[in-house]
Amino acid sequence: MLDFTNFLCFRINALSRRISRLYNNRCLEYGITASQSFVIFDVMNHEGTSVRNIAERIQLDSPAITGLIDRLVKEKLIERKEDPQDRRSLKIYLTPKGRELAETKLVPMANEFNEYIKNTVDPNIVNIFKYSLDLMDMHLKKASVKSSTPVP
Repeated sequence: MLDFTNFLCFRINALSRRISRLYNNRCLEYGITASQSFVIFDVMNHEGTSVRNIAERIQLDSPAITGLIDRLVKEKLIERKEDPQDRRSLKIYLTPKGRELAETKLVPMANEFNEYIKNTVDPNIVNIFKYSLDLMDMHLKKASVKSSTPVP
């Protein structure tokens, strides 16, 4: 009988979901979701960015980003402003409330969570693990550009 639970794709997917749930639960303590935190971090690093650029950087589609932004605007954490060079375009900025939340709560929490995850890896191979993740990411990006199926 086939034991699919030993497939790397299954194990990575299951582990990713477990990590995402833990991180999302931490974010919920501050009234946002994990995905919203990634939007906040992106806008923090790229003030005046566009929805399309946020989508590219955090690897979600533009409609998903628009929904996240709508909720963050409603919570007064980010704001949309007209682009002075192109009135059809909107730029995304953190509000003072959003910046304070990011700097005092979200960044420390995310750093702490990242350390927790890093500490679950054997210290002797943590750099190899990071390198392996980067290598997988690079190969999968190349494969997805070549075809819709990421298997070479």
